[in-house]
Amino acid sequence: MRKQFFFALASIVGALCASTICANAQEDTSPPDSVPAGYDTVYEGDGLTITGTRAEKRLKDSPVLTEVINTQEIEESSADTIIDILDDYGLVYTGNAMGDYVQMQGLGKNRVLYLINGRRISGRIAQRLKGDTLPLSNIERVEIIRGPQSALYGSDALGGVINIITKKAPDKIAFQAALNNRFLLAYDNPGTAYTPPVFQNFNPLREQNLNGVISFPAGATRNTIDITAARGGFYYNETGTASILPEYYRARLGFDSAIDTGRAELRFGASGFLMRRDDMTTAEGALNRLDYLRADAFIEADYWALDKLMLSFRLYDNYYQRDRDNYSAINDEWILGERYENDNIAALEVQGVYEASPKLLLTGGLEGAFNSMQKYNLNRDFASVDKEAVFFQAEYFEIDKYSAAAGLRIERNSQFGFAASPKLSIMRHVKDFRLMASAGVGYRAPDFNDMYLVRDDDGAAIVLGNPNLKPEYSLGFNTGFEYAKSKGFFQLNLYYNELFNEIGTVFVDAADDSEPYYDKRNISRSMRAGVDTEGRLLLPRGVFVSAGYSWLFAYDRGAETEIYPQPNHTIKLKAGLDLAKTGIYTWLQGRYFSKFMDPARLGSEPRFILDFYFSTSIGKHFKLNFGIDNITGETDRIGPETAQVFSAGVKYTL
Repeated sequence: MRKQFFFALASIVGALCASTICANAQEDTSPPDSVPAGYDTVYEGDGLTITGTRAEKRLKDSPVLTEVINTQEIEESSADTIIDILDDYGLVYTGNAMGDYVQMQGLGKNRVLYLINGRRISGRIAQRLKGDTLPLSNIERVEIIRGPQSALYGSDALGGVINIITKKAPDKIAFQAALNNRFLLAYDNPGTAYTPPVFQNFNPLREQNLNGVISFPAGATRNTIDITAARGGFYYNETGTASILPEYYRARLGFDSAIDTGRAELRFGASGFLMRRDDMTTAEGALNRLDYLRADAFIEADYWALDKLMLSFRLYDNYYQRDRDNYSAINDEWILGERYENDNIAALEVQGVYEASPKLLLTGGLEGAFNSMQKYNLNRDFASVDKEAVFFQAEYFEIDKYSAAAGLRIERNSQFGFAASPKLSIMRHVKDFRLMASAGVGYRAPDFNDMYLVRDDDGAAIVLGNPNLKPEYSLGFNTGFEYAKSKGFFQLNLYYNELFNEIGTVFVDAADDSEPYYDKRNISRSMRAGVDTEGRLLLPRGVFVSAGYSWLFAYDRGAETEIYPQPNHTIKLKAGLDLAKTGIYTWLQGRYFSKFMDPARLGSEPRFILDFYFSTSIGKHFKLNFGIDNITGETDRIGPETAQVFSAGVKYTL
């Protein structure tokens, strides 16, 4: 095991109808007792977002269409990790030990940028992010921006940005602890003739997740400590000879602190995460073992240098490591340390936000970052790249009326030189509508896997990296509107995206006697166009409903064929009940996916997944919850790995 830590749019129309539920009561025009999850833009128009502009903005005044998964939606779910939440939101299409396949507007893998409080996350070793390594213990909200965002965030933000925002420590002591248990019934593989009894190999304690968060003031500081511990036991197939799901253990400890002096705020913190996962477990034991490590530290400050100028400073390091050991049945021994992988990002950022006039906001800054990787199947033991960037954005706005923002980022990559990414976003309020449009250039430099990968899977396909690759660029257009009334909300986003120098894998059949192989190349120019919609409605008696629809058309202009980077059609329907006075909160959600991925390889059967959740408060401090994921029992290698998953938990809040 090797370790190093370095500090150093517009052609498609879609329609959506929000579902309604009849209630045996007259119309209630009084304000709701509580706000159902996901209704921020209807009832909390003053809520702040930061991802779309890199400066705090009221959500309804932002020129960038931003989706927010809020605190209640996160807490009123059976989710334990970030990837669970994104899955409920319809963004995750498959996952495995290498990572989770998240897509936005037909672009995925390392074309979607993940951030935590604006800081880049390492761990893209397989060009995917392993979501199980990001627990939900102290998350306030998740902000999602679709479309190219390289003008603000640089490389990798072609498809969009997912920014995970953690909770700020309060000025008083606060404590919350939650325990969640999951279990499954017998596994029934439709590909076999054997149908096991429901409770065969039944384990009522298949998976447990415990997390706790304590916040407390100490002198001039506000502090938060969060702890997560989880384990997953074996889950056997019909015959009990092999575990369908891995056995795993994971733990995380994080600490954040803040000091506010009035004119300045200093924040610093660190966290560590460990996870062990045993895969391919048979009656004789595990055949594959993976160890994951995350470690990060940061220090940042906001300083009001002038009454209208705020300067921000940030220094952070984010380290990820994954090691895989394999068991050799022939030799009856473990092969250790041969498949090591680690990834590190160290960065320094300085930003200024200046209110030049009541209607003009200027944002600019400098960034420097060092990214390194060590991996067993690269043709070099150590690969690194440094990046420097300068960015600038001007926003002309009037609150509750309009906003126009223009930005430019110039980034230097030590491997590929300079790249420029401009973007323009406009927004106009028309009564209860927000009309929005944006155009931008996306940029992605080839990563270490693209350039240096050398993979020979035991005599199977040979895949080679290519250090002569050119960076990918995209030209994207987004346009749409948002409608918000006291008890209703509707959002429509049309997009069109051209991708140039797309990096793909090409089969090379050599003319001589050498073996054929696969090579990484800039293969084509491709297009993605589609529509994303979402509607929400609050009815009397605490009833709420929501619906969402996404349609994608993706076309490879070089091969003149349609491609399938994600399902063509995705539908999400949700109905629930929020009775604040009794403490009851419940919902039923269905998700439909049409063609999954490439039908030539993985099949094109549609999938419908139905989930249920119920919670009730017990006194002032306790809440009980129960849920069933995948009630329909869909199982497929590219859908859920298992049928129904039952969960039950308890939460205590001081």
